[in-house]
Parts: sequence; structure tokens; C-alpha cells
Amino acid sequence: MAALQLPSQLRDQILYTMYSKAEELDWELLSNGKKTEQYRQWVDDDEVGQVMLRHGAEKDVRVWLKDVAMKEYARAQEGIGSYVRYLPNRFKGTQEIVNAALDPSWIVKPDSVVIKPNRCTAIKDASSRLVVWGRPSSFKDLFWAALTATKGGGDEAVIVVTTRDGENISDADKLMQKEIGVRGDFEVVHLNRQMIPNPDYVPLSA
Repeated sequence: MAALQLPSQLRDQILYTMYSKAEELDWELLSNGKKTEQYRQWVDDDEVGQVMLRHGAEKDVRVWLKDVAMKEYARAQEGIGSYVRYLPNRFKGTQEIVNAALDPSWIVKPDSVVIKPNRCTAIKDASSRLVVWGRPSSFKDLFWAALTATKGGGDEAVIVVTTRDGENISDADKLMQKEIGVRGDFEVVHLNRQMIPNPDYVPLSA
């Protein structure tokens, strides 16, 4: 966590500015090089980095941009965390993941959603299943999280590999992921998602 301490109103203004730009750029689809360049632009931006320099050193500004603002951005897109209110659009939420992993008769167990990687417990009557989800690039982490949590009881977990419009995964990669899932007795499901207007969005003027 960055040592930088920002006044709450300033922090809000910065987050709205950054998240608006990130959405415009399709942040999750950018290459690492383009993300690095955008971080540089934010540091130089009078409404972002330059005003933050009044409250801390440049190294702390860079850490905050990457390890606080944009790390929370990815979580907020999932409807997770306290930064959700800054996003005009996000994914439907964890129940959509559970519906794809199992079926709508299963529901998300309250207070079971955790991160690194994203996962939750789905319940139906007296039964429960672990559901782990993330983008194709995180498949290795998803597999190991499922394996560690179930201790080899693979029928207890489902891995959901998520994509969004503009992001594709080849049939060969899908097949490979399913075959790897079989090694742990995990079902692997692929889900393409669309953004929706964020019901938790709070405009800056509010």
C-alpha cells in the first residue's frame, strides 16, 4: 500500500479522472507497454500526478497510481470493493459467474467473495462449491487456487475463464485449459461478458 495520503475530495476527483480514461482506453486489453506509457501520462497530468505531488514524492505517486488506483479498478469492474462507485460501467457481478459455472439455482454465499484470484462459495440447499474466475492470462493462478482450496477434491470447484467484447480466446486454448482442468478434476467453463451501467455508480457531483 502506498504511503501517500490524499484529501478525500482530491482522491475522488483523481479516481473519477483516471477511471474515465481507463474505460476509454479499454484498460484490461492494453499491452504492458501501453499501460506503462499511460502511467507516465498520468504522472504528468495536471489533474492527476501533478496535483498529487503536493502531497508526496513522485515515487509514492507512481506506487499509488499502480498499486492502489488501478489495482482497485480491476476489482471494481467485478463489483468488488469500495471503489465500485467510481465506475460508470461494470460487469454484472458474482452471481453471473456462478450462473455460468453451475446454474441459476445456485447462489453466492454471503460474504464469501475474496480476491487474488477472484473466488467465492456457491451454495444450493446443503451443497457448496468453490467458484474461481479470471481472465485467460490468469489461468495458472486460477487452477492452483482451486487445487489448493479443494486439496484435490476437484468436484468441489469450477474454474470460469472470462473474456469481454474485444477479447478472444482460441478454440485450441479453450481445449488446453479444459484438459488441464481434467488433471485436477475441475470443470472449466468459458464465459464472455458485457459491461452494464453500474447500479452502484455515484457521480462526482453527488
